[in-house]
Amino acid sequence: MPLATRWVRFADRRRRALLVLGAALAALGLVGTVRLYGDLRPDLSELLPARSRSALDLATVTRRVGGYAEASVILYGADAGTLELFADDLAERLEKAPRGLVRWVEYRADAATDFYRRRVLLFLSEAELRELRDALAARVAWEAASPARRPAGPPPDVEGLVARLSGERKDLLGRWPDGYYLGQVAGRRPGEKITALAMLVRLGGDPGDYAQVQALDRFIKGAVAGLDPKKYSPTLEVAQGGFVASNILEHDALAEDLVWATLLVILAVAAAIAVYNRTWKAMPAVGLPLLAGTFVTFGLAWLLVGHLNSNTAFLGSIVVGNGINVGLIFFARYLEERRHGRAPLEAMETAVGQTWLATLTAALAAGVSYASLLSTDFRGFNQFGLIGGIGMALAWLFAYALTPPLVLEWERHGSLVKAGQRPAHPVFTLFVAWVVERAPRVTVALSAVVSVAAVGFVVHFARDPLEYDFTKLRDLSALAEGAPGWWDERVDAIFGAHLTPTVLLGRDEADAREIARRLEAHRRATPGTTLGAVLSVAAMVPEGQRAKLPLLRQIRALADDGELRFLPPDQRMAVEAILPPADLAPFGAAQLPVELRRQITEVDGRVGTPVLVYPAASMDVWNGRDVLRFADELRSIPMPRPGVPMASSMLVFADVLSAIQHDGPRATWLSLAGVVTLVLLAFGLGRRRPRSLADAGWVLASLGVGVLWFGGLAGAAHLRLNMLNFIALPITFGIGVDYAVNVIQRRRLDPGRSIADCVRTTGGAVALCSLTTMIGYSSLLVARNQALISFGLLADLGEVACLAAALFALPAWLRWRELRLEARGR
Repeated sequence: MPLATRWVRFADRRRRALLVLGAALAALGLVGTVRLYGDLRPDLSELLPARSRSALDLATVTRRVGGYAEASVILYGADAGTLELFADDLAERLEKAPRGLVRWVEYRADAATDFYRRRVLLFLSEAELRELRDALAARVAWEAASPARRPAGPPPDVEGLVARLSGERKDLLGRWPDGYYLGQVAGRRPGEKITALAMLVRLGGDPGDYAQVQALDRFIKGAVAGLDPKKYSPTLEVAQGGFVASNILEHDALAEDLVWATLLVILAVAAAIAVYNRTWKAMPAVGLPLLAGTFVTFGLAWLLVGHLNSNTAFLGSIVVGNGINVGLIFFARYLEERRHGRAPLEAMETAVGQTWLATLTAALAAGVSYASLLSTDFRGFNQFGLIGGIGMALAWLFAYALTPPLVLEWERHGSLVKAGQRPAHPVFTLFVAWVVERAPRVTVALSAVVSVAAVGFVVHFARDPLEYDFTKLRDLSALAEGAPGWWDERVDAIFGAHLTPTVLLGRDEADAREIARRLEAHRRATPGTTLGAVLSVAAMVPEGQRAKLPLLRQIRALADDGELRFLPPDQRMAVEAILPPADLAPFGAAQLPVELRRQITEVDGRVGTPVLVYPAASMDVWNGRDVLRFADELRSIPMPRPGVPMASSMLVFADVLSAIQHDGPRATWLSLAGVVTLVLLAFGLGRRRPRSLADAGWVLASLGVGVLWFGGLAGAAHLRLNMLNFIALPITFGIGVDYAVNVIQRRRLDPGRSIADCVRTTGGAVALCSLTTMIGYSSLLVARNQALISFGLLADLGEVACLAAALFALPAWLRWRELRLEARGR
């Protein structure tokens, strides 16, 4: 007795025990599923390999420094005085935040300006101070001499020397004349300028702790509401940008899209099943085993992974859309046998016996494609592969474990099929069979033309396959007018620079100074560098202060008693403002104003070890090529010692791109090799016959054509591969082979039938499998995250291409061969 028959009869005898066991497993899986979906982490760092340099350095920096994640609070719509008054009051409330929630509130520069105004000359070198002293002395002497005794030529250029020596230091005192982070930024209308004041509220906790991020957002909104901006001015408005606002928007949008996508998939798949099978009873018969398998899949994912990231968040829709293919083929065959008048037990034995190999091959092929992603270190890939591979295996297992007892129990209480009802032959299937039967040569010729065109598009696509525009990976709503991304651009404009630094950590202050010195030396010696300002203890506390004090006293003496009257009033006041006081003494990091000291202070209170490197203002931080250049340039600078921790979102971006470039092709080739091997084994060993390897060859040829068309469609649509949609390449091999496998398997089981008749009987179920898979992918098209949309679109193109190859190109070629053999026989 065949194994399939023995299993069906066992399932019939133990049907209630099996159903109770399945329900218990599903209930346990549901608990894990709820917990898994309750921990959604959209941060990009969650995609990196856990042992990658970026991930390890990010953990080190976060532990020692706490990170520099911020909420940007932007005040606008009123006059500058009102904005400043509201900012002072809001800062007072924000500083009363619960312990550990807010590191600091940054919105004023006057304390730093006042501190440095009398100490700015300490930042000049001794040589520069001597040059300034000598030039000032010469100019004073020149001015004091009578016109007749003055040397020929122009007077010593003190003004030009001061301007030259001040260099980058001039912004230290002149950038914020009012003492607040206030500036003019672009408004909502073309050419409009608005006055805006930026407040940076630094997150006290781990940026990866979403609960902390939410708590800070709630606290800020509560503080703003408590002050009531309209009491200050009817036109005063408050907006938010920065990491906190963007992270919450991305998280909430992902969660909301997830709910809608899941509902869409469930409803659309259920409708497709009912319409195709012409009975609503098909929905629970196919859906309940799939639902149990899906719950167990995500319950195991909770145990093995523990959370979802932006890549795995929509796997529920995808697992349902792909995993249901097993039940569709299996149950469609059962209904076909029942509609031919066979008894339930006999029909079930036939359905299991004649579908298990094809569905197992297809499920394993999909599983192999998912499992190929486990070969990568990139968590965005390997966690997707782990969950997807488990899902495909359990979809097959639960379909064949629970469908027989479920259906046979149901049949004892009421028939699933009306007596004498004809098998389902959808119009689409009849049309495909007609094309294959009547126009095989034309179909083959058209397939060849499409393939040639696809080659051209694939070549074009392969020249520049990766997406480097990171704005195309963000949530669409984050970039809309008035959204966090829109305000982030204006905050950057206020500061004239990008606000997110890369943090390098020294062992002590001396180590940090050496790191900063090397960074500055490289930056000054490298034209077109991607490195901008370097903020460190070296930039805040100059060295050799005691040796400079005699020179400073000499400069001050030269400027006393009105000796600067030769300067224009505005320049004289500026120079007098920076003259050192008579009692000037050297200062260290401990004497810095808290507004400055906290930037270079670790969580445990150590001061001076962090070095902050900002990207150059000319750099586009959302351009992947610029980000890669920044990461490569920074990491190429020789450090005082190996392994200096350096972390930022840009380094994470760079490593994500590098991981895709390295891991993506490997997973794709492994997927292809695995699918080819599996098909050869399944057809060669599953049922030995002379045509076994030839049948396997036809399946693989169909897959090859489908993948070629897939690449051509992607190239024609100008799609680019990113951190998420790259997955569509390896899984297309495993899922796309499903359709040709089922068509060829039906031909193997009924060798006397023409290929057109095989398409007529099996093509409907195959098309329905593809439709449900595309429903799963298309659910991503309702998302607002552009990376998810691109994945859904690319995966849909793969489905369309592989289905067309399996139902049109392959059967047409085989039908043409049949006709040629028939002609030779005559």
